[in-house]
Amino acid sequence: MTREIVQKAVVDADELLALLVRSASAELTTFHFCTILRVNLIGLEGEGLKEITEDAGIEGRDHFEVLVPRIYQLGGKLPRNMNDFHDLAACPSAYLPEDPTNIEAMLDVLVKGER
Repeated sequence: MTREIVQKAVVDADELLALLVRSASAELTTFHFCTILRVNLIGLEGEGLKEITEDAGIEGRDHFEVLVPRIYQLGGKLPRNMNDFHDLAACPSAYLPEDPTNIEAMLDVLVKGER
């Protein structure tokens, strides 16, 4: 029924599904990266960024959890293979900087990941 409503709204349901799956992939990737980033934030300066990083990760996870039911309601599904799912992300992979004690570099990575 949800798919019929979307089609009646003159929206290409298959195109919408592809966009939703890509968005879900980006949100899960963001959650994963923020989790890794957060546990690598150490020291006095790093502690100040932990809460921001955790909030960004939780936001990504929450968006993912909202998108997934919509995908399945429209008759879509997520890829079975996690590598395939990650590769659909509408964003490039994020990596920790060489020196995880460099807070400026860590912040730069976080900001780029959120874009």
